[in-house]
Amino acid sequence: MQLQGNERLMLVDSFALLFRGYYASAMMRPPTRNAKGHYTNGLQQFGRYLFDAVKTFAPTHVICALDMGRETFRNELYPQYKANRGEPPAELVPQFDMLRTVLEAYEIPYVGIAGYEADDLLGSMAEHYAEKGVPIQILSGDGDVLQLLRPNVEVILMKKGFSNYQTVSVDTLESYNGLRTPQQVIEMKALMGDASDNIPGCPNVGPKTALKLIQQFDDIDRLYANIEEVQGKLKLQLVQHREQVELSRRLATISRDVAFDCCWQTAGWQRDGERTRAQLNELGMNPLK
Repeated sequence: MQLQGNERLMLVDSFALLFRGYYASAMMRPPTRNAKGHYTNGLQQFGRYLFDAVKTFAPTHVICALDMGRETFRNELYPQYKANRGEPPAELVPQFDMLRTVLEAYEIPYVGIAGYEADDLLGSMAEHYAEKGVPIQILSGDGDVLQLLRPNVEVILMKKGFSNYQTVSVDTLESYNGLRTPQQVIEMKALMGDASDNIPGCPNVGPKTALKLIQQFDDIDRLYANIEEVQGKLKLQLVQHREQVELSRRLATISRDVAFDCCWQTAGWQRDGERTRAQLNELGMNPLK
């Protein structure tokens, strides 16, 4: 692979932008149907978020990762995984499928594979292309993707508000959250769990305790190898729930070996071409300027 010298690939957690866009716009006014009879508020805001990031960080190529339903290999490991989540708003549901049409209109390639989450595709594409020397930017609102950091990969976290970003690299990870390595992002989540994903973790171990343990022992394997150094009820909890912690670590680990079919060198975008306008018009949407 021959790089041209200034090429950078942005990998986008698409549904993170879509959900954020839907709720941000719904807070301003209740969603309404357009002249085509479609709800498009989340999609319109998705486009604004995406192209603001493109303008801000100037990638030369863009690929979007999509979720393909709730059931993934993690549900086989733990049937309760994400089982606590309610149904998305009825106005948002049709926009999931319409998102593909929007991406096609903008000529942005996307990858979605049944049985895997978008994070697994982000991880696999980042691993694949970074090994080939392509500089990677991952755009997401989810701190879980910080485990994907490496010398050629940085994460752009979307923060509250519009055009508000936190860029994290391997070199700045510790100053951002106190963790020395990307692997420790997984170790932390395995210990404290994650209520939003219904990952159990160890009972009564919150973020502060988990961070203290990881900073002291580096990872879960060393923690249990030196469990006698942990005192009182915390030690008892860790010993009693070791299998649960190990399961949580597997659930929290983003896959990096999913086979995908997409070529980064053909990944671009089109904001206002004739085909773009025609396809967006079919959805009752206006192209972004």
